[in-house]
Amino acid sequence: MRYRSMLLLALQAPLLAQADEPSPVGDAENARIKTCMAQLKEVASFIIKDVDHGSHDIWHKSDADRRPFSSLIAKRFSDGDSHVSLSVGPDKSGKCSAEYNETAYWPKACSVLREETYAKFEYHGSLNGQTIILRNDEETVYVYLTPQMQGNGCLSTRREVIYY
Repeated sequence: MRYRSMLLLALQAPLLAQADEPSPVGDAENARIKTCMAQLKEVASFIIKDVDHGSHDIWHKSDADRRPFSSLIAKRFSDGDSHVSLSVGPDKSGKCSAEYNETAYWPKACSVLREETYAKFEYHGSLNGQTIILRNDEETVYVYLTPQMQGNGCLSTRREVIYY
């Protein structure tokens, strides 16, 4: 019986080690992606940060290492889920770039969300008369806030493009 328990533990060890990696990283490794893999690991780890998540990942089946890797990540929080769209890959310059957009619904007015969560972001502009655009001081992260349900809720999208 002891031998069987040790065998099961030994077989589970690789699975437990991979559980620390964000799910898009495992799929990219299985697709044999090497180009921009360090950047994918960095951005995916930043986005997920030990949060319960799942992902649906898409890559070019016959040329995965030279094309963008795309992931839609669902992150679970105690008060609701968010969706993150992530794309990482080589660009025409031969370098890597990454973009993510995280979207969530908040059951509070956008003006409250702006003050509580995005107070350090500056007003940048608006879209379609409803959505306001905020940005960080470095102009690298943008946040879009759109009122929902007569102003009682807010749809937010956090967007960042990273050039390596």
